Parts: sequence; C-alpha cells; structure tokens
Amino acid sequence: MTPKDRQNIEPPEVIVVAADVDEVRCDGGGGPLGHPVVWYSFDGASEVECGYCDRKFVKKTDA
Repeated sequence: MTPKDRQNIEPPEVIVVAADVDEVRCDGGGGPLGHPVVWYSFDGASEVECGYCDRKFVKKTDA
C-alpha cells in the first residue's frame, strides 16, 4: 500500500453508547452488504471494536 492509498482510507466509524450499556451488536451497517450480526460485551471495558468492520463502540463518559 502506497502513502497515497493510505490517504484514501476512511477511518472506522465510532459509535458512542450510553454509559450503562453492557452489550452492543454490529452488522456492519450496510444492510445486505454488511456482515453477520455479532454481539460484543464490554466486560468492564470502556470500548469494544468489531472484529469484522473495525467499528468502535465507546461508552459515553459523564464529562
């Protein structure tokens, strides 16, 4: 991959969820062009990342 190619890559989507959420689901967001539905548990973490599409789910902070 050339430096020019890297400039054209979109960063993964970041989705902010409520601070009290324990699980999230991801389907890639592309309807039939997405990926299989997968569920992720925060297990005490403040963020999780989808293994298929790299979407990041981040718990909202009380700042």
